[in-house]
Amino acid sequence: MAEFAKIAGVTPASEIGWAPRGFRAAMPMTSPPAISGTQAYRAASGMSQELAAYWPGLTSGDSAVLPNIRVSVDRTRDLIRNDPHAAAAAMRLADMLVGHGWQCVPTPEARALGIEPKAARDLGRAIRSEWKLFSRDPRKFNDARRRMSLNGQFRLAARTLATVGEACGALKFDTSRVRLKRARYATCLAQIDPDRLSNPNNMPDSLKIRGGVEFDPDGVPSNYYIRNAHIGDWWAAVQSQTWEKIPRETSWGRPVFIHAFEPEREDQTRAITPFASLVSRLRMVNKHADLEIANATANALFAAFVESDLPAEEVAKSLAAGTNGASVRASYLDRMVDHYEKNPATLGGVRIPLMLPGSKITMNGTTRTTTAFPAFQAAFLQSIASALGLSYEQLAMDWSRTNYSSARAALNEVWRTIKRLQAVFAEQYVQPIYFAFLEEAFDKGYIVVPAGAPDFWDMPEAYVSARWIGPGRGYVDPTKEAEAAALRMEGLTSNLEIECAEQGLDWEENIEQIAFENDVLAEQGLSRLSIVAAVQSNKGAKPDSEEATGPAGPGAQKEAA
Repeated sequence: MAEFAKIAGVTPASEIGWAPRGFRAAMPMTSPPAISGTQAYRAASGMSQELAAYWPGLTSGDSAVLPNIRVSVDRTRDLIRNDPHAAAAAMRLADMLVGHGWQCVPTPEARALGIEPKAARDLGRAIRSEWKLFSRDPRKFNDARRRMSLNGQFRLAARTLATVGEACGALKFDTSRVRLKRARYATCLAQIDPDRLSNPNNMPDSLKIRGGVEFDPDGVPSNYYIRNAHIGDWWAAVQSQTWEKIPRETSWGRPVFIHAFEPEREDQTRAITPFASLVSRLRMVNKHADLEIANATANALFAAFVESDLPAEEVAKSLAAGTNGASVRASYLDRMVDHYEKNPATLGGVRIPLMLPGSKITMNGTTRTTTAFPAFQAAFLQSIASALGLSYEQLAMDWSRTNYSSARAALNEVWRTIKRLQAVFAEQYVQPIYFAFLEEAFDKGYIVVPAGAPDFWDMPEAYVSARWIGPGRGYVDPTKEAEAAALRMEGLTSNLEIECAEQGLDWEENIEQIAFENDVLAEQGLSRLSIVAAVQSNKGAKPDSEEATGPAGPGAQKEAA
């Protein structure tokens, strides 16, 4: 090793004075090693008390993740099953990622397709209509197992992504559903537990196949190996030891296998659970809470104690066996107990406790101090929530110390994390499903290519462009935030599409519904007063009135003239 390192132009770590025993990695040296204790960065110091024994292993993305996936995921799932805080975190993340469901807003690229923006909008409306038929099918043909709607599948995938760090699925093309059961689409999604993604025949990881993923010579994932049953399914033991090879895509580019995760390092094949750094802390916090409850319960169970003022020698003699005196005393006590059991003493109907000679009752006055426990637990829950991208209030459901400003600030920070997770989920899990659906929709003629536009497979990236609307952000103070939204649109820094999307609404559907309601109101001789107008009517002139002087009112035009 030393000769090889010298040929390569590096100095073996074993020849560096500060390297610990067993540290064999060859380290490139561009200058002489620093004198002990004079490192430019304390993180590299080997002399400090805190870091002298701290020598993490040199790992790559795969060498750190692949050997530790199984145990980390198993412990995370156990915590989510049994720890209320871990279960709450997984639930909150799934709620904010998908919630009641996602809406698709197709946005075909008009310029790339060589069509007018109006034609692109008409195409987008046609695609949106077909997507609703596919995703909201009450017969659930979108699901290969026909158990959930597409939004239900999204919720399951989001929960898996939030807890395990990755989500898997296979896009099937089942023509028998169309032929025998009159399904509109043959495309369907079969969700797969990431646990089943593993190397065939339990072979060790290699340059070509790692973590159940096979790579081509360019390092592109080409195939995925899936166990035919989960290894924990004892009723399918034989199937759990056989694998199916699933390609990433067809020969013409249709997505087949979905492996959604966000790598943390370059060359990373599989994901590690986001709870990996929290497993130990969650377990200790949970154990601490259990012990507090157990101690409080034990303290409550012992309401009183029976004490005796007899000398210890007398008690020992009364409990001793093998002597005539002891037998006599035991016989006397037995007759006394038997007498009072048969003839209980009462006074006015209330039973009087009768104790053995020399005994008395003492009430348990010991109190267990628990006032510090909530603050102690909150300190740990804050760090746990921070690591998961949540706020402490969301994780603990404790809003007692929150006002509008702090709630809004916390929501802003949490929302940045949620938007990132939603982008990952949309790009890596939802978009392949949309791609496969759109290919079949064009192929069957449900959607017609606009005149002058290229065929779907000539420019698929222009056709599959879409925005995805997830669950709404919600309001902390509806009045203030509605006014702020109106001011942003009035100041031309926002628009109706953005404001509706923030609340999980499709602006075009919202406009169509408002137009319909206005027609109904007009038929009944009624009118609508908007929230903004109602608020401002109490403060001054209404928008769009003759008295209004803002950019939204005619008064501004008169002043400008």
